[in-house]
Amino acid sequence: MTKFKKTLPAVLTILLAAGMTAAAELLHDKEIIFPEITAIAIGALAAPKQSWNTSRLRLLLTITAAALIGVGLVLFVTLAIVFKIPLAIICAAACVTVSKTEFLPAISACVLPVLLGTKSPVYIASVAVMTSLILLTQFILEKLGLREKNVFTPVTADRQLFLLRIKQTAAAGIICVIPLLTKEIFFIAPPLIVAFFEMTKPKSKLVERLPHAVFLIILAAVSGVVSRFVLTEKAGLPLAVSAAVSCAVILIAVYRVKLYFPPCGAIATLPFIIPEDAMLKFPFEIAAGTLVFAAAAFAVSRERRIVLRVKKILRPQN
Repeated sequence: MTKFKKTLPAVLTILLAAGMTAAAELLHDKEIIFPEITAIAIGALAAPKQSWNTSRLRLLLTITAAALIGVGLVLFVTLAIVFKIPLAIICAAACVTVSKTEFLPAISACVLPVLLGTKSPVYIASVAVMTSLILLTQFILEKLGLREKNVFTPVTADRQLFLLRIKQTAAAGIICVIPLLTKEIFFIAPPLIVAFFEMTKPKSKLVERLPHAVFLIILAAVSGVVSRFVLTEKAGLPLAVSAAVSCAVILIAVYRVKLYFPPCGAIATLPFIIPEDAMLKFPFEIAAGTLVFAAAAFAVSRERRIVLRVKKILRPQN
């Protein structure tokens, strides 16, 4: 029974990723593919305990609002993309903070359409529908006793959190400048920005497991590209098959490493919406971008630890 409870969510995660890709292929609309869906499925289904402190309703509202803002920025804001991406990060971080949750994948939902110039409401609909399917699946598993129920505790937006958000958005914005100016956007793939925020959030233990986190993201990039190239581009199999294989590979790695790191799921699905001529450089740019964001996360976390130690030393002793 224990093995079944562990395997079923993984199988459902693969089916959701493959189903989304199949729908995009059948309807000839790649804007249906929202890579972060695989990440949400890993965090909400595959992980033994939900990866984020959020309720189902707040999760759905936050990610839908972020997707809506992202498309709105493309449609109505005429700034250059080098300014628009930091603005999208700020808006998405604000959505997460206002929702009183830790649901950071909403950042990707906002940044991705800006990065790709997405104007279609199909993207927003896909985000809302696919996320709803994942949450419905989670609800059913809980009712069947196959998954532990998540308990949500609202996150207080105090001074410390606001200061952290400023540091996170400033650091991410600065890192994005050169890739945006050179148009090498995979260095700053939205899931990498989410990973950076995840690594630097309060009480995160990811910095202590940076090598594993970096390994999972690089493996995800390679598995996604190899699956698409070998199974779809060469063997002629449907894109959904490649997506299923890529998702399966990263899930096996996640279970082996015992690090349920949702951004790697998004990276494993991202190769299915990129141009064919970009596939070769994709893993290399993702690897380089991951190292930069990981270094920034280490620096931010180290600075926070130093500040806390200083405060502890200076605190009056009773």
